[in-house]
Amino acid sequence: MSTVFAKILPTLNGMRTRIVCKQPFVRDAILAQIILPYFSDKRIFIILYSEALYRKFMRFIENILVKFPELNPIIRELNVIKVGKRLECKFGNLFAFVEQGNPLEECCELVRCLEGLSRDDVLIMHASMGFFFELLGDVREILEIFSILPSDITLIGFKSGERTMDSLINELYDIIVRIEQDSMIDDLHYVVSVEWTFTDNLKEFGRFRIKNGSLADL
Repeated sequence: MSTVFAKILPTLNGMRTRIVCKQPFVRDAILAQIILPYFSDKRIFIILYSEALYRKFMRFIENILVKFPELNPIIRELNVIKVGKRLECKFGNLFAFVEQGNPLEECCELVRCLEGLSRDDVLIMHASMGFFFELLGDVREILEIFSILPSDITLIGFKSGERTMDSLINELYDIIVRIEQDSMIDDLHYVVSVEWTFTDNLKEFGRFRIKNGSLADL
């Protein structure tokens, strides 16, 4: 594992962390190669929103398992909460399916799905949830989703871009991790910064690069 992330991961237990990364491949590579293996001794749940973004993530998983077959046992145990049009999931276990339609109705179903999670679980909100929050557009319902979770659950949310609801959603997390390209070198080098929202302290934490599809230390 990259030593950059090895230093960060222990602090995420029982915390609510948002990872900001604009590059989809880098974001999903961190999820598959770093986060899932680290928490593999726990029950891991991931929420995916919409058929289009489920398909994109599914293709990513298929490709990464070809390159890293050792991840197969971890992916098989992944519990998927899918909001979409079709009752299918080609990886992991389909823990719950919510038919995509009215955002308020989707929210009610999601809350029911999340009620059964425990403090020892890990919940991952894929970046596709950003589209759901925008479509929902209801502060009360978003608060309900976050409030129904156990206070000590490990929550990891991903964010790709800037949206209207982001300022509110940032307030619901304990830690913000930012991953940005190091433009001083090239588009394969990245800087990791950790922002502790309750102290407003943004600092550079480490650097890594993408090498042959893998995350590697500099």
